[in-house]
Amino acid sequence: MELTTEDLRLQRLTAGHFEPFAVINADAEVRRFIGAGPLSREDAWWQLAKYIGHWELRGYGMWALQERSSGAMVGYAGLLDPDGGRGLEVGWALARAAWGRGYGYQAARAAVAHAHEGLGREQVRAVIHPDNVRSIRLAERLGGRAEGELTIGGRQFVEFILRR
Repeated sequence: MELTTEDLRLQRLTAGHFEPFAVINADAEVRRFIGAGPLSREDAWWQLAKYIGHWELRGYGMWALQERSSGAMVGYAGLLDPDGGRGLEVGWALARAAWGRGYGYQAARAAVAHAHEGLGREQVRAVIHPDNVRSIRLAERLGGRAEGELTIGGRQFVEFILRR
């Protein structure tokens, strides 16, 4: 499954995306509000394996974000719904060099549209650290409303709901 936006091609993550995926996830600033911080190569491999497995188990998941102009992988975004989770969730992470270009918005918008139109879901969640101002603005720009707070791994997060 592939989606396109004005500037991006969203391709299902595969093992072939490992090198740029590892580089993106090794950056402490990129991972500042995600999980417990930067990932080692080994942890990046296991994270990628989880994302690939999600596609196999659910039929949707995270896409590699590739610039249409250069073909370079500049991040990843998509939909996750792990067993025991809070329901369908949209997420995104961009290489620092890709920040400020509108790529996060384009990718998240495409993922949410796929959730609503392709998967028939009425709502999608975005779970965002309260200090992550850029992601909060992006969720609000997509029409998301803060509807609660969560504690995950001892850290507080705000839950945004994006309805059809």
